[in-house]
Amino acid sequence: MGPRRKPCQSTWATPCGQLPPPARAAPPLPPSVAPQDMARAAVPAPRPRPARGAELWLWLCLLGSGSCLLCSNERLAYSIAFAKDTKAARCTPVSYNRTKAILLQHPCNRYSSWGKQKLSVYLGKDIFISMNTFESSLSPLSIPEEFEAKAAVVSAIAFVHVDRVSMVINGRVYMYFKSTDRWVPSAGVSSSVSELSNVHCCYTGRDSQCEEMSWTLFAYDTGHSVSNSHIFLSKDGGYTFTRVQISTRERGVLLGVYNFISFALTGLLINATEEDKAGKAAGAYFRYFGTENNHISNYSSAAFHLLPKGPAKLWSIHSLGLRGFIILWTTDILLISSNNGLIMDKVTVMPTKKFPNTTFPGSGLSLVTVSGSEIAILTQDRHIFYGSISLVTTVVYIARDKSIDLNTAVMLFEERGWLTLLSPVISNFSQLYDFKKCRFNLQLAIWRSQQSCDVEILEGDFQNKIYYIDMHENLTLNAMFVPKPGKTSIPLVTVSNPHVLAFSAKILEEGLTYDGNTQYLLHINLQQQYFSGFAEHDFCDGLLDGELSTVTVDIPDKGIGCIDVAPLTALVAVSCPPTKHIRIFKNVTACDEGLIQEAVLKKNFTYTINYEIYDPQFLARPNIQQNSLQIKYDFKNLGCPALVYYKNPWVPILELWENGAFQKHVSAEFVVFEINGMHNYDYLLTANDANCFSQPQNWTSMLKEQESPDPHTAWTRRNYMSCKNRNGPELKWPSVKYQVLGGDKNKIIFPPYNGLYVFKAIIVDTFYSYCDLSITFSIYVYGAFPRSYLNFQATLIGLLTLILVLILTGYFLPHLSLKKIHPKVKAF
Repeated sequence: MGPRRKPCQSTWATPCGQLPPPARAAPPLPPSVAPQDMARAAVPAPRPRPARGAELWLWLCLLGSGSCLLCSNERLAYSIAFAKDTKAARCTPVSYNRTKAILLQHPCNRYSSWGKQKLSVYLGKDIFISMNTFESSLSPLSIPEEFEAKAAVVSAIAFVHVDRVSMVINGRVYMYFKSTDRWVPSAGVSSSVSELSNVHCCYTGRDSQCEEMSWTLFAYDTGHSVSNSHIFLSKDGGYTFTRVQISTRERGVLLGVYNFISFALTGLLINATEEDKAGKAAGAYFRYFGTENNHISNYSSAAFHLLPKGPAKLWSIHSLGLRGFIILWTTDILLISSNNGLIMDKVTVMPTKKFPNTTFPGSGLSLVTVSGSEIAILTQDRHIFYGSISLVTTVVYIARDKSIDLNTAVMLFEERGWLTLLSPVISNFSQLYDFKKCRFNLQLAIWRSQQSCDVEILEGDFQNKIYYIDMHENLTLNAMFVPKPGKTSIPLVTVSNPHVLAFSAKILEEGLTYDGNTQYLLHINLQQQYFSGFAEHDFCDGLLDGELSTVTVDIPDKGIGCIDVAPLTALVAVSCPPTKHIRIFKNVTACDEGLIQEAVLKKNFTYTINYEIYDPQFLARPNIQQNSLQIKYDFKNLGCPALVYYKNPWVPILELWENGAFQKHVSAEFVVFEINGMHNYDYLLTANDANCFSQPQNWTSMLKEQESPDPHTAWTRRNYMSCKNRNGPELKWPSVKYQVLGGDKNKIIFPPYNGLYVFKAIIVDTFYSYCDLSITFSIYVYGAFPRSYLNFQATLIGLLTLILVLILTGYFLPHLSLKKIHPKVKAF
């Protein structure tokens, strides 16, 4: 009688039921586990070795015996309390489509910044998903019958978030939420698929691009020609997919789709069974696709051998700190690349006395597992190999254990230098599964195989951090290393995307350690490749939007024995720093001078824009039949308006800020527009005055290029063309106003008008910053006399008439007065 299945939920279905398991005698809780957490607690049941046995085991190891494969820590992980019974629902058991089990760990498991939850998936005859690295009892995964009524077979799983996985079941894509035990079918996948692929950014720091990286997910089917393969892309973590149309003439069979994010490319893994017309040899290769501005778009890697007709099952390991490493393996071959698949190399074995060969045993490979820079291999005849992932990856033979069950046992790294063999075990006390764990001390095994380490210390405070480089900026990183006496090991600096990131490095002697060894400082200076002067401009990428690259410091020849000397890696975003922005400098405001009261502005202040001086389409059209516009002033975002005298030509002064601190005044070219469509202002210079060689851009021409005119997006750093460019359009109208500010003596001039303007300034200089810098601000123009609404001609005629009347009155009035005072006398 098989074990009961776990509760499962969907967005509509009721949860699958589970009978409460019988009580088991529980060992005492460890001090760190509170009694109320017993349902989630994992209490290992150690199997202590007798003291004499332990001493004998250690001496056998030291003497070179093959007994070193015995577990240094063997235990059974299980729970001591369980959840209450839930309402029953009908579910279908989920299983893996391969006969041999495999374990997948979330790539960010080894980073403490991701918290205590560590999502891991065991894929075998039964599937288990754990949030604590299988430190508690679990029941096998099930899916509601309304989604999959018959057998539910998983062919691929991808981690999307810390508690979510996307998986392909019977050719359909589902999302499973571990914390809520909920299933959601994905939308948009219109044909059957078998594989999933994505990458993860595990670096410390809050970066939106890093956080959303794992949300980009590919779903596809393998085994078909590239032209007939269906590839679907999701950018929301698997909720919805869209079909990807890739125009290619490749004739091979599609084996994989990969997002080489630190190379800014998508790679198709293709297996060609015969030479193509261009002379490319038969074999597997990567075909890269990217943007039109990408240097390596539509480029192919060197061919490498997998199998003449393609492998029955190809496993790939991609998320290795975004350092450019990708591992491909089948039961017959293990390949690794340090440059996103451009060159794939075989992983070789370092010969020792116990294993003198340089290749793996002919029986084939059974399991490959990695963690950060460590790799472990289990062969079909139960040999275990271990090594470090670097530019030249080599492994060494550890031991052999004939007791390993290849069908159920899997490998994982829980700590650096410790390899764990894990297998599920049906509990004797409940209807769940416990997990048997057997840990191996790899450092002891490496020491036993006489593998040395030539380096004592390699440290750097940039490990696992995110840095930003904007245009014309540099970044300095420092690493400290101490080689062993008499050794000359030197660190090697590499970047995953040299088309974006350039560097120079030098080594300085820093004195001696307490042990008397020489301590060195590795000084690394990084900058954008385009501005470095190290390469031709045709070699450079990421000019408009920026790209990502990792920088890694490693010592390739340090030796396999340097388990504790891990590579140092940082993620460098050649893009906009998230805290960089611009502000407006306000020397004097209208509130300072008492022209407007701040208290009035705060109380829902409104003002009127006359119908004659604004255009809702921002095209400065005159005589529009429209009403005057009532505007509510946004004091929260605008504050008090800056004060501008109408007779003084004016230009806003912009400040650059980052991390809450002033950096410098902006010297780049920028444009402004009044956000309500006001156009009763002009510019001081013409195209001729600005010494333009080509016809300058202006707001009218930029807005007319858009189907739906929007001044917020019409004129930006992405479409700006300087009129100083001699290759631009011919200068046909030199008298047209020049509407670009900054860098020249151009300014804005105002008419005799008193009132508020709300402007938005947009930096359009292409080479100033990767940031889309803009700021909205207000000004108050003052000093103009009130406008007269009388007709000029009528006023002039009336005035002249009044003057004439006054003159005539002044002439005739005295004569009339004399006639009254001196009347004529009649004589007889």
